[in-house]
This record gives sequence, structure tokens and C-alpha cells, in this order.
Amino acid sequence: MKTRNLLLTAILISGLAFTSCNDDDDDYTPDGKIQEAFITKYPNAERVEWEKKYDHYVADFYLDGIEREAWINAQGEWVMTESDIRFNDLPAEVQSAFEASEYKAWKIDDVDMLERVEMEPVYVIEVEQGKQEFDLYYAADGTLVKAVEDTDNDDEHRPASVPEVLKTIIDTRYPGAVILDMDIEKGITEIDIRHNNKSKEVHFNSQNEWLYTSWDVREAEVPANVMKTIKDNYDNSYKIDDIEYEERPNGDVYVFELEKNDKDTLVIVDTEGNIVTPPTV
Repeated sequence: MKTRNLLLTAILISGLAFTSCNDDDDDYTPDGKIQEAFITKYPNAERVEWEKKYDHYVADFYLDGIEREAWINAQGEWVMTESDIRFNDLPAEVQSAFEASEYKAWKIDDVDMLERVEMEPVYVIEVEQGKQEFDLYYAADGTLVKAVEDTDNDDEHRPASVPEVLKTIIDTRYPGAVILDMDIEKGITEIDIRHNNKSKEVHFNSQNEWLYTSWDVREAEVPANVMKTIKDNYDNSYKIDDIEYEERPNGDVYVFELEKNDKDTLVIVDTEGNIVTPPTV
């Protein structure tokens, strides 16, 4: 242990292992606590170069022949690593799920593994077809967590830290849930979880109040009374594109996305079979 500490100190002082640049492309070496956090996490890292992104210190390096990018926050804490892997390096479950998906014929642009503090690893397959591009997020068991359309060609993944208050709410509402991802858009926080073998999206407002939780369901899982409402109000010319179940504070609902003549119609039906929103034809 003493030998290791001496070696670590020597590396931190010399800075010879780190060629670095910040946002202004000036060479620099992060301070000791930043480097120590990185070395502790990846003692065998090779070809390390530093840069600063936003309010994080980012180490670009190689490990086991794979190019990786580790993010350290200003407090000297590791928060995320993005590894650029090959499709064949994905878990077999993820490969099988992709090859059975609607995107199997799309061109694969890139494959990344995301490891983030207090989250399970997520695998991101970037695909394109024509002018369309999607990022497909998979859990290790092959579950498609979400498919995000890339409309601005932004392929950079950023660290996300789930506030303790939100983790407490999730732990209470969904015991044993595993957090996979988090996004914040227009003041709404969306946290992707794996709970009871289902991928669920938990939504909170800017005051950290739970809004609703949704997940995909199959038509066979929808109660007969709810399906009867859809069939009574929409004829066979309407195709069901998607069905989601939503847990809401004022009562759970089923959200149907119907399509007719390339026009989408959203219909919300409560568990009693009542249409919550007026039919749109």
C-alpha cells in the first residue's frame, strides 16, 4: 500500500502521464484530486489526454485496446465513462434484441457503453437510414430502454446525477427499481428505470414532484373494456401504432397512438373505459 501511494504521488506531481487541453486548447494538468480520482478508477489507463467540458474534467484514454472517455466532476468524483465498443462486444442479449428489432436493417454508425455513477450500464447503438438517425438505448438484458431521434447531430453523452429526493421517491414507489438514464427537458425530469422486468419512464416537475410514470404495453395486456372503447369509437381503418400505460396521481390511463392515412391520433382512455380526451377523427 505504501509503495502504491508513493507511486501515485509521483505521478500526480510529475504530470508526465497526462497531455491535456482545455476549452481554449491550452495545455494544462488537472489538479491532484482530479487526477487521483481518475488513477484510482483506472490505474492501467494508457495514452491519457485531458480536456475540460462544461464543468467537468474529461480524460480520453485507452484501456484493454478500447478508446474511452472518463468524466470527473469539480469535486474530484468519477461520474461517467463512455467506451467506444464494437457491435460484437455488446452483451449477447443486446445483440439479439437489436437483430430482432425494427432497426435491424438500419446502418450502425457507432456503439457506446455508458457507465454512470449510481446507474446500471447502458448500451447505445447509433443507427441511420436515409436522413433519419436514432440512438437506441439498451439495458444489459436486451431491453430497449428508449429510442431517441437525433435531430441535431449531437452524439455527445453527458453525465447525469439523480437528486437524492428523486431517488427516494423512486425507491418508495418502485422498490428494487434500477435507474438506467435521466434527461431534463423544458423543466421536466425523465428518469428511465427497470422495474418488475419492465422499462418505465418516471416524470417529475421542476419542484421534484412526481407527475406520472409510463411504460409500453401490448394490446393483449389491455383490459377488454378499454379495447372495446377504442373499437367502438374508431373503425378498422385506424391502426394502433403504440399503447402506453400511465400511472397518474388522479387515476391511471391507457394512451393510444392511432394512425390513419399518415395522420396520428392520440386517444386517452381511463381504466373504466372512458375516453379522457374527446375523440379526434
